[in-house]
Amino acid sequence: MDGTDFKEFKNELLQNPNVKQRYEALKPKYAVIAALIAQRNKLKVSQRELARRTGLKQPAICRLESGNGDVTLDTLLKVTRALDMELLLKAK
Repeated sequence: MDGTDFKEFKNELLQNPNVKQRYEALKPKYAVIAALIAQRNKLKVSQRELARRTGLKQPAICRLESGNGDVTLDTLLKVTRALDMELLLKAK
């Protein structure tokens, strides 16, 4: 199959300084999302069950995990508590 593989495509896109700046700015957001999903899967908790534990609706969990929309700090704290996680911030 001919075509560009994803890594090549990504590297090519990241040559553009504007694309690279936006990509770097989104990395922390997606790192948090990846950690939440990994913990939910580790605990074998469904989105529906996580919603029940947090008092949220399942579509809200889906939006959080997909990165669509903005999440409030209250929501993030509810989810981390329900997944037995701790939210830590540190200075660079």
